[in-house]
Amino acid sequence: MFIQTIIVLLTSLTLCTAYEEHPHFCIETQPLLLADIDRHVVIPTERDLKCHIRATTLTSKEKESFIDTMCTDHGSTTVKRDNHHFFKLHNGELSGRGAQDEICSNDASSVLAWVPYTMMLKFYAPELNPKERLTYIAKATNVEREKTELCHFRHTDLVNAVSDNLFTCVVMIFGDNFYGLEDNINVLVELEPLMYQLRNITYMPWRNITNSYKMRLGDSVLKNPSGERKPIYGSINYAFVEKIHLNTSSIYQDEHLTKLPLLFEHRGSVLELDADGVGGLDVEQKAYFGRSMDPRSEVKVQVIGQWVDQHREFSADIYEYYGNGLRRYRQPISGARLTFVRIDNTEPAFEAPESNNLVKASLFRDQHLSRLSLNESGTNFTEWDNATEDNEDEPSFYSWFVVTCLLLAVAVIIAVYLIVRTQSRKNKKRQKYDLANTSPPPA
Repeated sequence: MFIQTIIVLLTSLTLCTAYEEHPHFCIETQPLLLADIDRHVVIPTERDLKCHIRATTLTSKEKESFIDTMCTDHGSTTVKRDNHHFFKLHNGELSGRGAQDEICSNDASSVLAWVPYTMMLKFYAPELNPKERLTYIAKATNVEREKTELCHFRHTDLVNAVSDNLFTCVVMIFGDNFYGLEDNINVLVELEPLMYQLRNITYMPWRNITNSYKMRLGDSVLKNPSGERKPIYGSINYAFVEKIHLNTSSIYQDEHLTKLPLLFEHRGSVLELDADGVGGLDVEQKAYFGRSMDPRSEVKVQVIGQWVDQHREFSADIYEYYGNGLRRYRQPISGARLTFVRIDNTEPAFEAPESNNLVKASLFRDQHLSRLSLNESGTNFTEWDNATEDNEDEPSFYSWFVVTCLLLAVAVIIAVYLIVRTQSRKNKKRQKYDLANTSPPPA
């Protein structure tokens, strides 16, 4: 039955395929300085060689400048009439495009970033329709002037890979200047979250437990090699798959939350749950047990555990995870529900107890596994390992003592019997002599 359960759990875990982030998409949170752009000799690092596509998030000042430039009425009819666009990236892939009105309506609260024009041209331009007539938001940095300005360029320039002398990125608002490809051009993109991460989890004091069947976790032997009675302790290493089932309806009760995959913090790890809120984790634990044992005795032990369903309620903070280690706080939640399917209530079962052995067994699991020096081989340790082989061949003093006591007891009984018998014979002779002296004389 246990093997069937493990197979079912492993099957459910394999169905929940791990989400893989784009291997060549990197997100930077530090802006590129003008001094860095001015460098002509750049030694690429290992990270630079890995990051084929690099997005640098906007700073707070850049967002303020963007809102002031793109979302404020400056009295120009051109800005009111135009509606420039930006790209949307999901895990480094092009997922769509949006208009500047979307950014203005939410006060640029989404995660906006800059991607170099050369990268956009290489990786995303082939996916676009050449017949479209759009303009895209970008920023241009002229190192000589030490100035960065918002500008917009044509869709056809991107899809047709227009050469340097024909490409223009026109400055916003009045269009009084333009930049070319010889300048540093970065295109505006919006990063979409990949999943939600549940952090700072606090479990409620309420808990409901449903017990299931019991199973054998392992076998061991307790041995007492010494010549005196004392408590003997041992341990068992065991492993199981702990299954987690999160009630997703308790998470997505807020209508503003888009249904995304979930990352769940548990046992110091971050687990990915599938669309149904199901995940699992391989758990290794150690169970300790002991009892008071007679001298030079041994007893076999089976450690038994019980499958339980622990129903919990918790509160947590929801973070949006964008990949490449970038996450952003979204909102708190409360009253979320989940179920842990795990092994609990472990206990020892002694297979060969003796009548004069007072069982004082205790079984527990150390909650701080980091403090344990786990036995890698999985075998058990007892105080029997400290005994030498010579002790096993020594004669037992206890057995000779018992035989001597029995012989002395038999000798005492025989002596008492002989003394009682001799006294009885003397008493009979004395009674016959007394009767003869008291008989009447003849007439």
